[in-house]
Amino acid sequence: MIRRIWWVLLGGGIVTLGLVNLTLHLVPLTYDVTASVVLLPPITSVEANGNPFLDLGGLDVVAGVLATAITDSESTENVAPAGSGASYTVQKDASVSGSVLQVAVTDTSPDAAFSTLDAVLTLAKDRLEELQVSVSAPAEDHVQLMVITNNVIAEPNTSSLIRTLIIVLAAGLAATVALAVAVYYPLRRRDSLSDETIDAPVGAERVPADLDESAEPAGPPASTETGDTATRVPVRR
Repeated sequence: MIRRIWWVLLGGGIVTLGLVNLTLHLVPLTYDVTASVVLLPPITSVEANGNPFLDLGGLDVVAGVLATAITDSESTENVAPAGSGASYTVQKDASVSGSVLQVAVTDTSPDAAFSTLDAVLTLAKDRLEELQVSVSAPAEDHVQLMVITNNVIAEPNTSSLIRTLIIVLAAGLAATVALAVAVYYPLRRRDSLSDETIDAPVGAERVPADLDESAEPAGPPASTETGDTATRVPVRR
């Protein structure tokens, strides 16, 4: 019985390893790349020979509007269509005080990640210009967008792959243990029944007490009397 259980465990382990290997081929490794952009005030709001970085106050609202404008469903579908494996986010950089946005892109290869990042940055510049033109803002009062960090190395992202591997491995091991338990108990019951059959005497028959001459009479013998002579007749019960 133990040997059969070990075969079940071995088979389940082999199947689980096969599923893990299949997962490694089916679930693609993704790559992340990020960039940071800052919104600069209009030229007219900066003093002559002034530094625009010293006058970034009040642009947080513009940064929030821009982030919302380039992450709507239409923009997302144009830059990272469904099924392409690409995705991106644009949000305010909480580590920096001011109108700084962080763009994060995930794609299926380093080249694809950089291509998607370029598309998002281009969209951000074009959309910022469109928003200001739509409100008839003078060209000299337009807020400008400037890329301040642009990573040149795409970092591999294994989180999705690791989560999938953990799920597959846990499911395979659980199924293997459940199958082993399902096989163990029927085999154990069958072996127990076999042991009881072997211990019982073969061909033994029970002889009724009334046919067993060696059995002691259950009660005192009955007697019959004829005249002065009494004859004891054993009574079978």
